[in-house]
Amino acid sequence: MKKLSTTFLLTVALGSSVFASDYMAMDIEKTCNITASNSIDKVIATAQKYNDIAIKEKVEFRRLDVNNRDLIISVQEGIKSGAKEVNPMGFKGKPSSTKLPIDYAAQRACKFAISALAFQQETKQTWREAVPGDGYKY
Repeated sequence: MKKLSTTFLLTVALGSSVFASDYMAMDIEKTCNITASNSIDKVIATAQKYNDIAIKEKVEFRRLDVNNRDLIISVQEGIKSGAKEVNPMGFKGKPSSTKLPIDYAAQRACKFAISALAFQQETKQTWREAVPGDGYKY
């Protein structure tokens, strides 16, 4: 019951209809895979949806000096311009040295957005196991 009420409060606080159970049970590989049935537009829309929640929760991924939101923006701009590679802006506002194929960048952004929220929920459930004095030997 506590988990359900926590999830409900999280959803109400975020103003979103996304439940923690939605992304905890999600098959990230399947959801973020770009195939004929899962276009790059759909994958980047999924990344945008979950990354907005991650930003509000302050758990957004940053990898190779690039915030996930900047990676999503660069993929969206690449789709509009028809680019094959993207070069996202670094978190300090300078172009990063990382150049990625647009398909890979979209998949990466999607996986990072969902994983950030899943990791947050997992740590909320398992943090007690790491507290000294709980009977675990370290």
